[in-house]
Amino acid sequence: MMMSRLAFRFSSRRLAAAGGAFVGYTALMLLQERRLRATGGPGIIPFELAGSGQAERIMTRWGPDGQRAARMSLWLDFGYMATYGTFTALLVDHARRRRDHPPVLPAAVIVAVAADAVEGVSLLKVLKRADIAVHARRARVAAVVKFAVLLLALMYVAADRAMKPSQRRRH
Repeated sequence: MMMSRLAFRFSSRRLAAAGGAFVGYTALMLLQERRLRATGGPGIIPFELAGSGQAERIMTRWGPDGQRAARMSLWLDFGYMATYGTFTALLVDHARRRRDHPPVLPAAVIVAVAADAVEGVSLLKVLKRADIAVHARRARVAAVVKFAVLLLALMYVAADRAMKPSQRRRH
């Protein structure tokens, strides 16, 4: 029982550290989002989900300043992936341990992070106006995969939190 408490405490500290990094990086990303919207166009998420025609309209609305801000946001997003990926994987792992589910579940978050990386590279190519139709479509598919996996992961965590303590198999 003592080892279980120590493992839980260590896990809680890692979760708190990852949560702090996520919150800090989210603040940075929100500043970029504000800068992007100040140019008169939408934020980065509509760009992630846009098809080729819509992506071109968004870039036109942003103008050169907005496109620079979008480029910066996309580059910063590669670091953001590490923070939200780690935090989400730790949340899923915490819930998984409490429910005594297979250890493969947290690895599913890697799919979301990988999809986000594909999305980011594709959108940087769209901003360079390189084969916009192909890269905007690829970015949209990757964004949908990313959001779907993250939604499922967070639903899993929420379902665990909603369970009565007696229903969990915590060690």
